[in-house]
Amino acid sequence: MKKVLVLFIAIAIVFCFFSCKTSEPAAKSSDQAAKPAQAKAPAPAPAPAPKPAAAPAPEAPKTLSEFPAGKWLDANWDALWVFFADGSVKLYDSKSGDLIYDFNGKTKDLKLEPAGTGLKLSFRCDETERFYTFEKALEGTDMELDIDRDWTDEAYHVLMPLQD
Repeated sequence: MKKVLVLFIAIAIVFCFFSCKTSEPAAKSSDQAAKPAQAKAPAPAPAPAPKPAAAPAPEAPKTLSEFPAGKWLDANWDALWVFFADGSVKLYDSKSGDLIYDFNGKTKDLKLEPAGTGLKLSFRCDETERFYTFEKALEGTDMELDIDRDWTDEAYHVLMPLQD
């Protein structure tokens, strides 16, 4: 009888042990059911895609001598615009070769800057009462000239071919 009693107690202990183990998760899940479920944090937004790199802008010229040297013809006036390597600018009569005007020391608001695919030179000359803008693309040989005259709103524009 002792053996039966010991066996019975052993079975009861094993039964209690297994029933306690299996009921524990049920107790936990009933506790969780009583509490409201926590919302999951939203996933972080993906990092923005990097913008494609723009083509680097041409570096701004440091001196007027960086503007292309050469001779360009304004056929409307038979005028030859000459840009020297030292940065000086002179205007000649293309037929006679006579000097019409020497801009050295007579300009103000001079700017030499990158423009589109080339360089733009602009300056004002009070003696001639004009504002000049020259634009030379890196490709090709022609140069554009725009002149704003003080006494009129009429713009002057000409495409000047390179001369020898």
